[in-house]
Amino acid sequence: MEGLYHTLVSSPVTLSKEFLWTVMVADAEEIDQMLWTLCSAIVYASKWHNSFAPAARLHDDILLLIFEHTLPDRDTCMLRTLSQVCHRWRSTILQAPLLWHKALNLVDRTAWFSEVLRRTQTVPLEVFFDITEDYTGYAIPNLTAVMIDHFWRCASLHIEGYGDDIEEIVSSGIMTDKAWLLRRLSIHNISCSLPM
Repeated sequence: MEGLYHTLVSSPVTLSKEFLWTVMVADAEEIDQMLWTLCSAIVYASKWHNSFAPAARLHDDILLLIFEHTLPDRDTCMLRTLSQVCHRWRSTILQAPLLWHKALNLVDRTAWFSEVLRRTQTVPLEVFFDITEDYTGYAIPNLTAVMIDHFWRCASLHIEGYGDDIEEIVSSGIMTDKAWLLRRLSIHNISCSLPM
C-alpha cells in the first residue's frame, strides 16, 4: 500500500491527499467509476478548450465555402475525412447537398455512390463519365442508375468512351425523360445512333 501511495504522490500531476486516499481504499468497481468520470471530464474539458479555436468560431456558411474550395471535383474521400474532424463539421457537411453534388463520382462503390446521390437531395447533377477512369467496374452501373432514375436532374452530362455497355446506355432510350435542367451535353467517341 505504501508503494502505491509513493507512486501516486510522485506522479507529475498534483492531486489532493483526499483524492489519493479515496483511490487507495477504493475497490476495482469504484476505481472503474472514477476512471470513467475522469475520462468524461477530460473529454468535456477538451471540447470546451477546442471551442476557443478560431476554426470553431467560424459561421457555417464560411465553413462551407472553405470546404467547397478544398474539395476536389468527384472526390468523396476528402469530404469523408473533413466530416470526421468533429461533430459540428460532420453535421454541417451532411446538411450540404452542394458539397455532395461536387463530390459525386461514378467510380465509387455502388452502395456509397447511391448514398452520395441521396445526399445531393434535389440539387442538379453534373455527371462526368470517362471509360478510361473506370478502374473499379462500378461506373457503368452507376451511370445507368443516374440515367434511369435521375436524368431529369442532370444539368451537365459528359460521356466519353467506347464499348458496348456505353453505346447500349446511350442508344437504349433511357434518356427519354425530359431534362429541363440540362444545359451541357457532351458525348464523345461513341459510335451509335441516338434514339429519336
